[in-house]
Amino acid sequence: MVGFALRILILAFAFAVPAAAAPEIAARDARLTVEIDPAPATPFEGEMILITIRGLYDVTIGLERLVQPDLRNFGWVQLGRDSWTTQRIEGRQLTVFERRLALYPEAAGELTIASFTHRLTLVAGNGERFEHDVVSPPVTVAVDPRPENAGAWWLPARSLTYSDEWDRDPAMLANGETATRTVRIEATGLPANALPPPPKMLAPWLISFLAPEQRSVELTEDGPVSTVEWQWRMRPVSSEPGRLEAFHIPWFDTSTRQMRDIVLNSQRIAFAAMAEPAAGGMAGFFAANAALLAGAGSFLAVLALLLPGRRLRSRAELARLARRIMPDRDALALRRAARRGDMPATRLAARGLVARSTGPKRATRQNALSALDRHLYGRSPTTSFDLHAFVRTMLRGSRTAGD
Repeated sequence: MVGFALRILILAFAFAVPAAAAPEIAARDARLTVEIDPAPATPFEGEMILITIRGLYDVTIGLERLVQPDLRNFGWVQLGRDSWTTQRIEGRQLTVFERRLALYPEAAGELTIASFTHRLTLVAGNGERFEHDVVSPPVTVAVDPRPENAGAWWLPARSLTYSDEWDRDPAMLANGETATRTVRIEATGLPANALPPPPKMLAPWLISFLAPEQRSVELTEDGPVSTVEWQWRMRPVSSEPGRLEAFHIPWFDTSTRQMRDIVLNSQRIAFAAMAEPAAGGMAGFFAANAALLAGAGSFLAVLALLLPGRRLRSRAELARLARRIMPDRDALALRRAARRGDMPATRLAARGLVARSTGPKRATRQNALSALDRHLYGRSPTTSFDLHAFVRTMLRGSRTAGD
């Protein structure tokens, strides 16, 4: 009975004595900030913003946990593990905590990065442990809306490379053989899910199978480096050859603030040995190809009229002459797009003309194209652009049908 009463007295005494207050921590001994990496310009929606959550501590830390806020209006990727180092700062030896994040704004305007909380268990000089929260001040960042003419798939990247390879010559396939086309895109500054979907390599004359795409990402301090790989197996439906059209993937270079273009080149796909004509002899062959032969005869007749008294030309000479006579496809596309007032389509056609130009003509056309890019995608776009003068500059010396 006496022992029970003694225990009651001990407990009562314990509750009567107030708990020791946690030691005071000076602000300069435990600081947490959010630092935004400098950028060449105000970022667009979807463009990567790099931040570092940085803690400077002159205390003894037993346990720690960084509580991340709800990053509204941002997608985000953590770039590797947290870093703990010891550095001399402001004449003191401090413990430095760092975490790198890549943020992707999902809206335009003044966006706020809310406060992070570093929840610490600190060790006092007498060995006692106590809880202490260090909170970063919120940070505001300005974000511009994506350019109006950015296209259906907005692809802002710090750098982008690609490869387009065939495992064999698709224009010289053995009878029934299949060619494999592999396209690989690598972009710095984007998560893997931001890379575009595969283009549709389809045509009525083509059998095409797309393998499951491969996406991967490597995390670096300068942002994620993402890769996508597409692979198609293709062969013609019949012995008749076909041409797969070129495919363009526009992307925005965040380093130079300019629009650029990935071009998957046009490709002829055909069997090397054409199938023999169907049974029925020469009469059947001429009947089946009457329209083709008539067109070829008309074309040769025109050439004969154009070349009176000249010797019979070789096939290569006739092909060169036909290229000089026929209108330029890019020039025609440029005129049609300009008539509609469709500047992105005009720009796309103009790139084809620039790519095939040489010498002073290429420099003149490239300067005109750069002026159009500044109007469409520059930070301070011009209020007006003389599209007709642009077309005249691009078409100077080109083969094109009249208006």
